[in-house]
Amino acid sequence: MHSDSLRYPIGIVVALVLAGACSSGTSPSTIPQPSPSATLSPAPAPTPTAASCPLGYGTGHFTCQGDPAPGLVGSVDGAIDKLVQDKPGLFDLQNPSGDHGFLVRDADAFYAGVMGNLAANGLCSQLDFPKETLSVKSDNTYSEDYHLLTSQSRIRWGIKAYVVSCTPANFPLTPDQAVARVTVSFYGVQCANQDGPNAALNLVPMGCRGAATATPKDAIGHDVPYTNHSLDIQWFWRDGEGTVATGVQDTAQPFNFLVYGVHVGTFSVCATVSGKTGCLNGQVIPAQ
Repeated sequence: MHSDSLRYPIGIVVALVLAGACSSGTSPSTIPQPSPSATLSPAPAPTPTAASCPLGYGTGHFTCQGDPAPGLVGSVDGAIDKLVQDKPGLFDLQNPSGDHGFLVRDADAFYAGVMGNLAANGLCSQLDFPKETLSVKSDNTYSEDYHLLTSQSRIRWGIKAYVVSCTPANFPLTPDQAVARVTVSFYGVQCANQDGPNAALNLVPMGCRGAATATPKDAIGHDVPYTNHSLDIQWFWRDGEGTVATGVQDTAQPFNFLVYGVHVGTFSVCATVSGKTGCLNGQVIPAQ
């Protein structure tokens, strides 16, 4: 999910995830109204390369299924084990859970270390945008997905960490292949003097503001890493602009769009990324 701080550049990514995961806290006394005519120059789209993976690109035409005996489990476990030995300070070694289920103190450093160890052994790996799924390949015939950390930031080892295998390898991809679809959803609804409705309901009371975000997804539903899709995004109204709601692309976070309820009725706001379009179909309701 690409929310609150624009996903780009990379230094802003963490703020994006945090704001996208929850709605706003204390509500201001008034909800600021946007200038419907406000415009932004699109962020430049980078030229993707496979330099970080000497094995080259994968393909967007793949199938995925479970394998009772995935071939890269030993390599992944070995990369984790070496990291534990080389950088024990990243872990609470006195607080295991199950077999080597050490608590990880720094998830970013953990993934970077594991991926570095895999690369040193000739394997390529890629972490998805929410930092949940690590894809690994030793060649382009297939790749395997792993969930290496629990929700409590403890290590998963062995077959417990394995998720699925994809044939042929499904990463890295060029932007035209990486994005299979785009989802647009609210991550928060804010009103001046009261809590807004649950964001999942797609309801914006009159005078309130809904904060929407566009999220590129791959063919199996993973959030596409920002390096694998175009940074250019086009927001547009399909229905209800001006008559039901007004809106503006977030000046700090172009993958976010702010919707303001004006009159009771339905609306539809859409976003296009890498040639794929997704829409949020919502409704403005009477002020509560």
